[in-house]
Amino acid sequence: MLEKLSSHRSVYADVAGRGVGDGRWLEYQLQRALIRWGYQAATRQKLFNLEVDVVATRKTKQHKPSDWIVAQCKDWTSDTITPAKIFRLCTIAFACRAMPVLCHTTELTPRAEKLARHFEVRVLDLRDLERGALPAPQVYSLSAELNEWPPEYGVRDDRGSLPLMFYREPGKRFSYVPGFTPVGMDYDYEPIDADRDDDTHPAAGH
Repeated sequence: MLEKLSSHRSVYADVAGRGVGDGRWLEYQLQRALIRWGYQAATRQKLFNLEVDVVATRKTKQHKPSDWIVAQCKDWTSDTITPAKIFRLCTIAFACRAMPVLCHTTELTPRAEKLARHFEVRVLDLRDLERGALPAPQVYSLSAELNEWPPEYGVRDDRGSLPLMFYREPGKRFSYVPGFTPVGMDYDYEPIDADRDDDTHPAAGH
């Protein structure tokens, strides 16, 4: 896997828009992929006075959190992605009621990888940009042993619960993805409110 990813890096190593402090090429590749996957996408947008590499909205809404995307691109060759990068991405994305996407050419630290799974970040590399649809988030990990017990069912079991005091307040709705509630153990959600227009986010008014 690493050898194949390295070959992708070397093939495109000298193209314009790559280099120290220049992430335009990877941002453009993600934008192109999102457009193929049915989104309107724009690069280098300002959200809460912070620059975000790519934002996108699905042209035909499916009433899923992934109808809206906030993405960061890290076209790095040596530095690793730390938990701080994951927290920043998720904070901006969830504040915008969107799903976070990380597109990268490097590696994540073990803690950053775990956080990305817990917050259901779609972590994409160059090979993923060649796929025919937006990949699902990685919510499971391989077992370190044969017939491991107890088995790991997924991040929704492992990431813990939310503060009970929030549930006691009438009308208080709390979710990792505003406007949606998790369904099942994978990565599915459903809108909290059933009455909605095609272009209205389920979190509108909350």
